[in-house]
Amino acid sequence: MAERAVWRPPWYAWALLGLAALALIHESAPHLLEGRGSVLTPLLVLAGVLAARRLWEVPPATLMCVALALTVFSGAWGLIGLGGLPLDRLAILGVLLAVFLRAPGIAHTPRLQLRNVHLLMGVTVLYVVGSAAVAGTLTNETGSFTLIDQFGAAPYLVFLLAPSIFAGRRERNLLLGTLVALGGYLGITAIFESLGPHGLVFPSYIVHVDAILPEARAGGPFQSSVGEGFATFACAVAAVIAFTQWRGLRRRYIAALVAGVSMLGCFLTQERAVWIAAALAGAVAALATKAGRRWIIPCTSICALLIGGALLLSPALASKVTGRIEYKPSVWDRQNQTAAAFRMIQERPLFGLGWNRYETDSIEYFRQSENYPLVGYSTTVKPQPLHDSYLSYTVELGLIGALLWLASLFWGVGSAVLSRGPAELRPWKLGLLAVGVFFVVVSLFNPYLQAFPILLLWTWAGVALGGESLSVQARRAQWVAWLNRRAAEQPA
Repeated sequence: MAERAVWRPPWYAWALLGLAALALIHESAPHLLEGRGSVLTPLLVLAGVLAARRLWEVPPATLMCVALALTVFSGAWGLIGLGGLPLDRLAILGVLLAVFLRAPGIAHTPRLQLRNVHLLMGVTVLYVVGSAAVAGTLTNETGSFTLIDQFGAAPYLVFLLAPSIFAGRRERNLLLGTLVALGGYLGITAIFESLGPHGLVFPSYIVHVDAILPEARAGGPFQSSVGEGFATFACAVAAVIAFTQWRGLRRRYIAALVAGVSMLGCFLTQERAVWIAAALAGAVAALATKAGRRWIIPCTSICALLIGGALLLSPALASKVTGRIEYKPSVWDRQNQTAAAFRMIQERPLFGLGWNRYETDSIEYFRQSENYPLVGYSTTVKPQPLHDSYLSYTVELGLIGALLWLASLFWGVGSAVLSRGPAELRPWKLGLLAVGVFFVVVSLFNPYLQAFPILLLWTWAGVALGGESLSVQARRAQWVAWLNRRAAEQPA
């Protein structure tokens, strides 16, 4: 079996890593080394170094699945009690280091394939970095993290890595199992959050946030109904793939149950944009195949029964759903934002206001309309994010930046769906079609999505895109070497 050369750091490299961590703690948080911390902190650093050494040996697909699961809690680590320790970003960083520094786990994974779409993504990120530098938001914590997590700098890199680290069936099954388990958790959490008992919601910060914002819909660990809606829909799609691929009645029943629970959780977000996106994405994916067209009516009936049963069992939920359908202030809010956004685009059409500048610079562009009240506007409170991702990018990055982002999105996802590949990737391509349509539709009604939807979209796209296996790459290298030897042996 072909193997790639790997790097195993010597023991003293890990010791130096531990010493560097202690030095960083001493400089940034010296109180952690006082009192009992003088013993506890070094022990924790030692445990962390040992864990990192162990993770260095595992395949990067395992760490990538862990990163996806942890990204569900992105931005909430302080609420969980872990301070500001971003475990999800550390896991993604671990994946990048494992691949680029040739950790032992990549021995049987194919080499990365750089395509033209990756170059376009690199240009897009550089453009946004330049926009942020000019606008003065590059060193701003919100601006920098939004650029890395939500715009796509880190997800673009994962799109480059995913065809390699998920090249094998075993690795793809690991990802599928992760998404099914995650869908079960998110769906059940949404049910407990909306219908009770609230004591079963985990982590407890979800209930605490709901108590502070009682009008909020089911947002799960994301604290966002849109993020919850995307995640539950994508996990439902993964559960459908698992149902068609897994063997054994018990495993297939679990996959079917998770698909139903996830779709119910998607409905319980009470987000109209999520409902529209889910309906359109499901219809497009089903119509794309003959088998899918046969399942449209049964799947629609099952979803209708689940939703109807929930409404019958909970009159309070039925009242909330009716209220969301008839709720007008959010519509007026978006109309005001859209009108203000077009005024900003007219003023600076090519390069925009600058990355992450909408919330600070948009107040002066709001005007009172004759047809609806001026809601969502205040001279003392920071405006809400622009509820349209396409307009957001055009306002802040200009037409040039928005077109670069759109080209990266449609080229990357489109090439993954339409490219040729082995038959075992076909379910992933169909699943990506559904997830991609959902993303495109929900972006019309909401601002930048959170870290998890972006990361999952590009991870899925990389898996569906696929690539050459390590054995194929090895045979090509041998063939090229043989041709080079023959050419060298030819007389001049």
